[in-house]
Amino acid sequence: MTTSFQLDSTWIRRLFFALALAYVVPFWTVRYLPMTDGPNHTANAWIVRQHGNVEQYPLFNRYYEINWRPYPNWTGVAVMSALMYVVPPLIAQKLLASGIVLLLLGGAWALAGVARPEERWPALLAFPFAYHEFFQYGFFNFSISVGACLVTLAYWWRHREAPSLRFAVGINLLLWLCWFSHVFSFSLALLAIGVLWLATLRPATWRRHLLHVVILLPQLALPLWFVRVQWTGVEPMPQSFLELLRALVPPRVLFSFSQFQLRMALVVAVAFLALLVLTVWRREHRRLAWRETDAFLLLVLVLLALYFFGPEGLTNGSLITGRLSLFIYLLLIPWLAPRLVGRWKAAGIFALTLLALVNLGYQLRWHRILGEEVRQFVAGLEPVPPNSRVLSLLFRRYQASEHTDVYSHATGYVAMEKGLIDWDNYEAKEKHFSTRFRSTVDFPNLPGILWDPGSFLVMANRDKIDAVYTWQMPPGHPLRARLRRSYRLTSRIGGGELWEKRAHPRP
Repeated sequence: MTTSFQLDSTWIRRLFFALALAYVVPFWTVRYLPMTDGPNHTANAWIVRQHGNVEQYPLFNRYYEINWRPYPNWTGVAVMSALMYVVPPLIAQKLLASGIVLLLLGGAWALAGVARPEERWPALLAFPFAYHEFFQYGFFNFSISVGACLVTLAYWWRHREAPSLRFAVGINLLLWLCWFSHVFSFSLALLAIGVLWLATLRPATWRRHLLHVVILLPQLALPLWFVRVQWTGVEPMPQSFLELLRALVPPRVLFSFSQFQLRMALVVAVAFLALLVLTVWRREHRRLAWRETDAFLLLVLVLLALYFFGPEGLTNGSLITGRLSLFIYLLLIPWLAPRLVGRWKAAGIFALTLLALVNLGYQLRWHRILGEEVRQFVAGLEPVPPNSRVLSLLFRRYQASEHTDVYSHATGYVAMEKGLIDWDNYEAKEKHFSTRFRSTVDFPNLPGILWDPGSFLVMANRDKIDAVYTWQMPPGHPLRARLRRSYRLTSRIGGGELWEKRAHPRP
């Protein structure tokens, strides 16, 4: 290895990690993270943290129970709950979000390094994917699992030739991290290891290769249990081949806020295509034979087949194609080897760095815009009495953003602060999350309020709801008159109105 290569690789590494640290800055420029489900996950982590604190948060223990079964979706809650012992909930959320971004970028860097240590700079392609669509939805556990999957594959690839006891412990711990984060990435990690294992199987080392089967046997236990208790069937693919292709190229998984991201996604697709063509041309020009790293191309082809011909959902899990599209791009990076040198290499690095910086500036702008929207929404809920049961009715779900609904679960920010029972806590209504409503809970009757909040049955739910928060309700809406009979308007801040229950309803 020459001195010039050492200096070159060191410079690229410093550039990559400087950009990675810059990519967490948007979280720290706002008070509330503008994510769809993020507040709900954070509130449930706070419920886990304070579940035994019946003096300060009596309703938590009365309405919720902790689900200690080994379901996926535990990692994000566990990390935030632990952080909440030393920092406030909002800081814990931002630390988790920062860790998610750094884990994905670090996993992409590690995977590129173990496959092609002499040519890591294509890992810069991972930066636009750090703020992917599912992360902006607030799917914390899935987002953790993406980075964890990349790290797992990098670890397996680096140590595959020497499957020792230490390797067995390490790979199983990493796969369990994937499992307790999200079942999709866990399954994909096992599939990827299987494809890479078969693609690198050689007659001379087949006995050592078979040790991997024994090492990974413990990973069968949790999936078998999960299928037995959770299996609900297969959800067929509703989209046509052309619709799937349009969602893949350019990658729609990069679209969160505005149409500008689709144009940027097209630039990302062109960058991947350019490096792909250069890699193929170099291989053909030099007539290179099969190399072990070509197993990553084979893996991407397998994922493409699943993307176009597989189901859209399995056993209550959905959005499979969108999740696959994210991995199709990220797992292609370790195979890309354009072998650019001199000015051409510098130009490639500059172009990808510029793309990463444009995306960072875009994220900074939109976090400030949507963070202010969430702040205004939360401000209207501040007067709500502690330890009460609250329902939020949203007459408007989008304002500046065209795609991300930052209001849906923003009530969770106040619910965790004041110990509220938020009837919109969707996680607690499912059996496969860490926090769930007790079986004795008497739920309000709320048919159709998601799309028609004006249909809320006021008198039928009066005994179960202490306060109603309406967001952007039109002045002359019929619900306003019905609310006045059972609730009194106690606060109006911005577009939010807080209605507290009367001791006795009006006739």
